[in-house]
Amino acid sequence: MQAERYPKINIRSKNELAKRLSYKKFPIGDALRLINDVVDNFDAYWVDNHSQSKPSRNKYVRSARGTPLGRLLDNINKKILTPYDKMLPNFIFGGVKGLNHVKAVYYLLGVSRKRAILRMDIERFFEQISEERVYHFFHNKCSCSKRAAKLIASLCCVPQGPKNSSDSKTIARGFATSPRLAVWCNLDLFIRINYLVNKRLRGHDPRLAIYVDDIGVTASRVTKNEMSKLYLEIRDIMEKFDSNQKLPVNNKTEIIFHDKGMEHLGLKMYRNKLSIGSKTKSKLDKEKHKRRSGSAQSSCKRYKSLRQYKNHIERWSPVDFNN
Repeated sequence: MQAERYPKINIRSKNELAKRLSYKKFPIGDALRLINDVVDNFDAYWVDNHSQSKPSRNKYVRSARGTPLGRLLDNINKKILTPYDKMLPNFIFGGVKGLNHVKAVYYLLGVSRKRAILRMDIERFFEQISEERVYHFFHNKCSCSKRAAKLIASLCCVPQGPKNSSDSKTIARGFATSPRLAVWCNLDLFIRINYLVNKRLRGHDPRLAIYVDDIGVTASRVTKNEMSKLYLEIRDIMEKFDSNQKLPVNNKTEIIFHDKGMEHLGLKMYRNKLSIGSKTKSKLDKEKHKRRSGSAQSSCKRYKSLRQYKNHIERWSPVDFNN
């Protein structure tokens, strides 16, 4: 099963990593110099993005943009991780090339009527994935040497909390490699959840869609009690699947039925189409009102952007799903 489930990356050394990252305009020598530079100056090449961080929730966004680290991470993401996107199950929509939140929600519509949705959110998802788990993924799952796995993990992880405040390292919220690593490091868990969903909701057209830290489960002709039991089982799996690591679910969990107006990932769900969710609609309505009243606060660019997004969502079709 492991051979089918995980990529065989097989990087054995720093030189081999440089070789994998190289291409015609970026020869091995340049790649090796970049790796050595980043290793020697790692802390100088990333900062906390204060405008996007949420200290009250212990969420810190990191930025390596415009630095050698940023370039190295982009190359690792494109050359080492992205080529294996097609190995991921069809219920994974975050951190995968060509997929997005719209396709995740469209997938959840299913083919049957009278659906219900269970919405769950993993608390501090990126911060729950330790450097040790990234090392384990590259070494134990992808057959990289201990030295190579340790090197790659060290490049993709930073200390928790504000910079220079902790020694405990996790994948970095904001690094190019983090969305894919978050998926790969939890793949066994997600497959276990998918198995449970299909087992408990057999005969009800069950669908599971995982988009980064958001989990959506839909099914037709089910009771609230059935969905509530499923939620408890999923929560139990997530909190006990790995004895060294828990993935707690936060209190935003909801069970919504079709007649109450289902929404997920900011989109409203109908039988076979999508529309913008209530928050986006409220923003669009406010911009409309500002324009009609001639308000100086009105923004033509913001209004057009919201209108384009609305049109894009409402024109979505099954053909778009595979594009």
